[in-house]
Amino acid sequence: MARSLGLRHLGLARHAVRHAVRHAVRHAAVPAARPVASAAVAIQAPLEHWQSADLYVNPICSQMDQMLLKCENLESVLALLVTHRGVFFVHNLVTAIQVMASLDEARDALAVNRLLRDPRYDVLLRDLLRFVPKLDFLAMTNVVCSLQLLDHKYYALFSRMLHPLMQQPGPEVGTLLRCMEAYCWAGYYEQNHFFRRFAQVLAESLDALDAPQLVQGAVLFSNAAEYQEAFFTAADQRLRADQSSAVLAELSARELGLTAQAFTAHLTTRHDELLTRVAELLEVRAMEMDPVDLVRCLRAFHRSVLHFPRAIEAGLAACSAPLYRAWLLRKPSDQLEPVHVAELLESSAFFGVPSDLMQVALEYLAEHVDAIPERACIQVVFAMCTTGQVAHHSRLLRFIFRKIGAGTAWEKQRVRVFQIWISQLLQFPWLDVRLKRRTLDSALRAWLLQRGGYGVPHPEEVREVSEELAEMGVKHQCFVHLKETPYQLDVVLHTAHKAAFLVSSETARNSLTPVGGVLLQLKHLRDRGWRCLVIPRRAWQRLPCAPSLARREYLATLLESLAPRCAAHGVWSEAEKGTGSPSQATPSQTLSERSPPPNVVVLFSIH
Repeated sequence: MARSLGLRHLGLARHAVRHAVRHAVRHAAVPAARPVASAAVAIQAPLEHWQSADLYVNPICSQMDQMLLKCENLESVLALLVTHRGVFFVHNLVTAIQVMASLDEARDALAVNRLLRDPRYDVLLRDLLRFVPKLDFLAMTNVVCSLQLLDHKYYALFSRMLHPLMQQPGPEVGTLLRCMEAYCWAGYYEQNHFFRRFAQVLAESLDALDAPQLVQGAVLFSNAAEYQEAFFTAADQRLRADQSSAVLAELSARELGLTAQAFTAHLTTRHDELLTRVAELLEVRAMEMDPVDLVRCLRAFHRSVLHFPRAIEAGLAACSAPLYRAWLLRKPSDQLEPVHVAELLESSAFFGVPSDLMQVALEYLAEHVDAIPERACIQVVFAMCTTGQVAHHSRLLRFIFRKIGAGTAWEKQRVRVFQIWISQLLQFPWLDVRLKRRTLDSALRAWLLQRGGYGVPHPEEVREVSEELAEMGVKHQCFVHLKETPYQLDVVLHTAHKAAFLVSSETARNSLTPVGGVLLQLKHLRDRGWRCLVIPRRAWQRLPCAPSLARREYLATLLESLAPRCAAHGVWSEAEKGTGSPSQATPSQTLSERSPPPNVVVLFSIH
């Protein structure tokens, strides 16, 4: 399998040595692979495991390995590469780089920096690059894992091995996971053919994977740019093998958090049932879980827009104790970083789940303002605006508001930034800090693209609701601008009390409760005296049109919830009360054509 690297003038018997070395490298045992817990953890195999069960046909190859394994520092390995290079085999090259990665000296950043600049190390890499076609899957895996331990992203070697790796037969599961981990660490997320090949291999051998290996595979595939349906579908079925979720219940707290994070990385809706099982386990095991794992679960619920109020409450309550302790001691928490606290606040505000964590978290962040990055600042300000905490924590607001737009993190949350700007105009105009013009222009453009312009985002649905209300005899107007706000009201009903129907598509996928920006809009309307009821846009679109009365009955049910107020002030026409004359209100009427003030509003919003 390998050819001798000896110099030509040594006069070796080429054919005999070539045959012996080929057999030796093919059957020589390289270090046993051990599965890793996650893509962020590198496992270092001890040297004594490498020496066991090695079988060499050629004694020279064996002697070189023994000499390499006796080296105690990087310099001795590099010296052997020079003094004995004439008798090195390809197997010895792999052993040499493994020995370098296993030494304690390789944990020293300065020593590794000197190693990477050493010309002898460069010779080793060039030899490995030259003999890539002669390596098997296990040898190539050991090479890339050694480079990972050395923190050396040698892309020429990584790229050269990609095609040979996919041509090799399916290896042992642990070896495959180690190989994928190294390539994920090196940043090869866009190599779809690479991940697709190994996803199929793991899906076919899924029964051979234990629970930690299954979670590790999910974490690794979650880093890929392309959703690997073959693996994730099989893994989902394996984790939900029965109603008792035996496999899922065996996972540790950390593995449970990684599972929730991995299955929501590609924003697919195919794993909602699995996340429901995770939420059920979270309710029971929240107090036993590490706060970071709880943050992973809540972030997964947020990304998938699934509302599990009891699981969220349990997670927030479990994180309150360590955060409160750190705040009392006036020390940074050793369990939660400011970015994790910001995630907790945003999850609480996004789903509208009240928690005692809010006050403690804001007080804690006020003492660690310098450690809050820009993305976390956006999350915290949004939570403060949605929960109405801006007046109670004005000092914290002033400090973190300055960071919005100072970096580049805001570019991924432009709509949220514009919602924060609206909140500044409506909730805290007294703040003397303003967003940068370039930030505000881009945020406005994103907000308009999301809504479809300055007007209402869904004019067709507005007309449908207006037609149903007209048939019901309910007096109303359409497309009414709400003064001193950027909101345009879609359908306005006439009552003496302010009440509103907010029709929105920004709702939780499992409960159709309002979330995110709609809750912030509800807060702005509530501060101005409006009482709002939310109509999920998806629910409205699923209702059959005329001649079916489903939509009319749906609106009547919502109006009944406002009956004590609305009926007393003439929201319903005489026709609806049974007197026989229908209302003359039409969808085309404007507010100026009506004498009663607009009080009940139907709004359309998008996510």
